[in-house]
Amino acid sequence: MEDNKVVGYSWVVFTVVFFAQSIAIGFGLNCIPPFLTTIAREMNLTSTQVGMAWGMIGLGALLFSIVGGLISDRIGVRWTGFLGMLLIAVGSTMRGLARDYHQFLAAMFLFGVAIGLARPNFPRALSQWFPRNRLGMVNGLSSGGMALCAALSMAISVSILGPLAGGWRNVTIILGSLTFVLAIAWFVIIRERISGDRPASDLTAVLKGFGLVLRSRPVWILSIVAFLLFGHSGAWSSHFPGFFERKYGMTNTMAGHIVSITLFSGIFAAIFGPTLSDRIGSRKPAILLACVAGGLCNMLQGSFLGTPLTIILLIMPFGVGTIAPLLLTVPFELKDVPRSVAGAAIGMILTFQNIGTFVYPIFSGKLIDLFTPNYYPFFGAQMMAFALSFLLIWRLVPETGVKTPRIPQISRMQFQKIRDHP
Repeated sequence: MEDNKVVGYSWVVFTVVFFAQSIAIGFGLNCIPPFLTTIAREMNLTSTQVGMAWGMIGLGALLFSIVGGLISDRIGVRWTGFLGMLLIAVGSTMRGLARDYHQFLAAMFLFGVAIGLARPNFPRALSQWFPRNRLGMVNGLSSGGMALCAALSMAISVSILGPLAGGWRNVTIILGSLTFVLAIAWFVIIRERISGDRPASDLTAVLKGFGLVLRSRPVWILSIVAFLLFGHSGAWSSHFPGFFERKYGMTNTMAGHIVSITLFSGIFAAIFGPTLSDRIGSRKPAILLACVAGGLCNMLQGSFLGTPLTIILLIMPFGVGTIAPLLLTVPFELKDVPRSVAGAAIGMILTFQNIGTFVYPIFSGKLIDLFTPNYYPFFGAQMMAFALSFLLIWRLVPETGVKTPRIPQISRMQFQKIRDHP
């Protein structure tokens, strides 16, 4: 396939990636939180044990995201994606078969490990079969599908899926079976675009390629931005509902309905923002504008109710919703990162993302504990995540859109020289 053309097989790859992300991660990951109260009662768990079990997914993903990227660099997206999807299926099924807390803990950790192995391969597979002027759009569509399934999973797992399947255990087993089918489909359908993205020849080449990634300033900046913005997102979803309950005396159901406005708006944002970036041929303007929108909305969200709050919550997702898919797009367009090692770059960004979702909610919770009933320090910390991201992207990340000069990927001979003489 020529570098500037989309062929029919490109959309076949997109379809497999879309359903892999949506079913295996969107539904598979988010079907558990609505059932945690039931699981705690069934296994006689404390709140701390419940939190530990849920945290095992993040820990597994944190430890294995870079590993997943490196393995992808070595053996390619077909085999690595298949392995990751297969382990997601096993981990999901093990959750349903777990008979005690320790088995459930192990299953949750394995599920997180599998996500870490699989996720770097989703944007990488798309980057092989779509040109730069479509890459933001397809990453956004794929992320939007995952967000939609996550929102649906949170909304219908207890009320619809649980009764239909016969309980939470059967829900996870059924999702594990569906993921197994998707793993087979991935292995049968996904092919490497050999001309543009050859796997590294051996382990030494992988490690030398990872060294290139570690020396890339833009990759470090993108990773820090992922830490800030996904940390913000985790803190927001953890603590924002409590703001309405404490300040306005709302029920948790009513607070959840308000928060859901942002979740569903985020689906549209994940598609619209990256597609607009493709259309205008620039990445930085879309990212910077998203930082401004996200920062302002986060600062204003605690000051209004009614229609103004609804408008704010509809606009706010264009912050993270626009930036998140582009963070997984830009590494494939950087001059100093050859596509043959882009898996490691994606893995590094996802690792910082997972660290952020772990650290930032704790930091934000401490601010709430110190200043309650005043939530403005919390909202200020949320805004600062966007402000710092704006400055870092503006000053330290080069423009990589199609309006920039054609980016010369490092040739195999050049990479061989780098490997032999780092």
